Amino acid sequence: MRLLLTLFLVLAPALAQSVEEILDRVEKNLTEPWQAVVRGTFQGPSGPEELEARVYAIPKEDLFRIEFLKPASLEGNFTVITAKEVWNYLYLTNQVIISPREKAQVQGLGFSPQTFGDPKALAKEVSLRLVGEERLPEGVAWKLVGQAKGNQGFAQLELYVLKADPRPVRFLFRDEGGKVLADLKVVAFGRANLTPAALKRYPKDAQVVRR
Repeated sequence: MRLLLTLFLVLAPALAQSVEEILDRVEKNLTEPWQAVVRGTFQGPSGPEELEARVYAIPKEDLFRIEFLKPASLEGNFTVITAKEVWNYLYLTNQVIISPREKAQVQGLGFSPQTFGDPKALAKEVSLRLVGEERLPEGVAWKLVGQAKGNQGFAQLELYVLKADPRPVRFLFRDEGGKVLADLKVVAFGRANLTPAALKRYPKDAQVVRR
């Protein structure tokens, strides 16, 4: 018994994790440019819809780009997230809607787009806590849950962070009643050679509107 107690006391500090420690690991792991695909479902105006989007990130520039492939209502749209602004490009109207980052949402989704690539920014909007670990197809992941602060377009969040390669692999958004608003998985992750100019590009004839 004494041996088991001693072993526990030795291992406990190494096993202990906090939300801050986990997000610090994510930040350190994702310092270089990367790209991925976000895939899943979200609650649209007429019911559940499929979502698929390519995500490109240059973390050191605090710069992200999300290109939507599904659903049809968002196909051709893209979102660029800078340090201070969010640019929503609307394909049907050929407009770039520029909004302050803290107020921006992707039209048709109902939650802030920076959620996909910046968990530390997300933690400022959600009171996250670590509730345990789960085995996912990608491997063992930390499970973080929390309540949204203010009006974020969702009330509750489950965030899964891969342990072996610290990065978000799943986001589960719920409303106040627990109904799933979106269940999104991050797949096809890889490092990439990206430039700020490439992430910020938009059609030269697009109308720019500031809000």
